[in-house]
Amino acid sequence: SDFMSGNWAWRQADALAQHADNEGAMIVPIILGSDKTTVSVATGQNDFYPLYLSLGNVSNALRRSHRGAVVLIGFLATPKGEY
Repeated sequence: SDFMSGNWAWRQADALAQHADNEGAMIVPIILGSDKTTVSVATGQNDFYPLYLSLGNVSNALRRSHRGAVVLIGFLATPKGEY
């Protein structure tokens, strides 16, 4: 389910609230994800791994539907070659 709905988020918020200097502070975890994508057009079946970034305080339904909650950072290429 949602990342920020668990006990971890409550414990972090409580720890943050104990210090007077942190008034108005907010916890914003960053979630990174990647999945394998095979590109075959003019590349010779190369595999790429797109790297995505999302904020942890976005609801799970919004993140999974990719409605502006996920940003593509780049591609991690895995070149084929002889070892």
